[in-house]
Amino acid sequence: MTITSPCINVCVTDPDTDLCYGCSRTSKEIKEWSKYNDEEQLKVIEISRNRMDGWQRKAFDKAYKEKVETGTSPLKKQKLQD
Repeated sequence: MTITSPCINVCVTDPDTDLCYGCSRTSKEIKEWSKYNDEEQLKVIEISRNRMDGWQRKAFDKAYKEKVETGTSPLKKQKLQD
């Protein structure tokens, strides 16, 4: 099984928490993503989603769902059209 990366193309990391504003992964989790097996990748997605709340989780879930279904996040799609 191939797990879709949780990157939704926001890609800005908070300097205090080291968490990406878009996917809530740490720099290490982002860097190591391709080395993780499916189970580890699913665990990282679960952990990063649990770091979110409110509007951030809702926006992430919507963007990630679209990325899984279409192969492209809404933000990337928008950037490609501009």
